[in-house]
Amino acid sequence: MQERPRWRTTLTGRVSPRFQVGVEFNANAPEAKLNPVGNYFIQPESNTRPGIVAGFSSDRIGTPRGMSYFVSAQKQLGGEKGRIAPYVGLAYSEFGKQVLAPFGASFALRDDLVLLPMCDGKYGHTTLSWFSKRGESVSLIAAFNKRVGIAFARNF
Repeated sequence: MQERPRWRTTLTGRVSPRFQVGVEFNANAPEAKLNPVGNYFIQPESNTRPGIVAGFSSDRIGTPRGMSYFVSAQKQLGGEKGRIAPYVGLAYSEFGKQVLAPFGASFALRDDLVLLPMCDGKYGHTTLSWFSKRGESVSLIAAFNKRVGIAFARNF
């Protein structure tokens, strides 16, 4: 397991309704402790079409350095009341110098609890996230589906 993702802090802000940018700080990274992050919602999801997002961030969990550039499509099945939202994408890994095909699906177990099994194009990971009504969330992460971690988030 790489040290880089062990202590990660990300701060992002919306520049417009479709564009957000920020910075990610990796305290344990041997180099490039500060990385840009961002994404642009090319096409918002609707009842008839998937949402499409393009962006950039640090490379996959298991990589010691590098950036990832991606585009993904996601669609909530069953309309607004749907509980399953699969996604698929393409991502270029600077570290691996290769194009990967990440995929997964979120399963809303309750309105405030979401299970997300995924593959980053090489390895499987799973998160279980709880969302408060005030904008906080706590996620239990199973990196490589065996190394357990926790993430906290706060929306302002």
